[in-house]
Amino acid sequence: MKRLFFFPVIILLIFTSCTHTSPFVRERYVEAFGSDGEIVVSISPDKASKIVDLSSLSTGAFASLLSRIDRLSVALYENDESVPNDFTSYSFYGGIEGNIPSFLTNTALLYSKEWSKVENETTRYYHNDYLGLDVFSPKSGLLLFASDEYMKSYTTTYKERTKKIAKGLADRLSSSSFGFYISQPETMINIGIEIPESVLAKTLSILLVIEENDENKSVLGGTFTMESEKLASSLSILLKSSYISNKRRNKEPLGELQGLFVLDKNMVIINNMSLSDEQLLGITSLFSSLTSVVTGE
Repeated sequence: MKRLFFFPVIILLIFTSCTHTSPFVRERYVEAFGSDGEIVVSISPDKASKIVDLSSLSTGAFASLLSRIDRLSVALYENDESVPNDFTSYSFYGGIEGNIPSFLTNTALLYSKEWSKVENETTRYYHNDYLGLDVFSPKSGLLLFASDEYMKSYTTTYKERTKKIAKGLADRLSSSSFGFYISQPETMINIGIEIPESVLAKTLSILLVIEENDENKSVLGGTFTMESEKLASSLSILLKSSYISNKRRNKEPLGELQGLFVLDKNMVIINNMSLSDEQLLGITSLFSSLTSVVTGE
């Protein structure tokens, strides 16, 4: 929870600002995330609030910032002291896109006693020892943050961007309520479909998103990118079989299968996959545990 305290000083000046939007118009900000081993999480607070409990983030001063966030994207990665699968021990970096006035935000940080200015040959940022957090707004519409290395966030996602997530995948991730992207995955997020480790070893990346369908219901979408078209074909069969078996085992209706799993070269695309309340709860709980690393909740 302590990390939320850095927002009030910013908000004092945000109220008087003009409206700003993300500087990334022709491309997606999140495209530069996704190095091997990173867990990339992206959320639209407005869309996700329908299925994820954001009440802990909707009180006090943070509520004002929350309403100004269009999307929050963060990459979690292991450090020398990380415990495998204990996300609270991971380092992270990322950015907030939305109505963020750069000059006013940075000025507020400059005059705050809790924040100290750090300068180098490239740029500057502000550090808070108590929070263990670095932040800076390099341009209106974007606020960068990092737990250990601000320059990692600044260089990787802003100044010297290298696109790692394919545009189609980034578009889907950036338009979802929330989602995950993992390059070279070692473990599978539990979505009610079992995937052997031997298959994961041949998986280049996994994208999983929660979207709204035409009926305004939350459904699962995603893309598994495999090493070859043959592997993708095998995975498509495996996913469909596992999905049907899971539905029958739980005595749930199969629903519409056509178009649910689409094979496209070396990719298997999931569309409009219905989720049980238990599955949705499991995914949202995992999402909450990942984002809590950043918010400190």
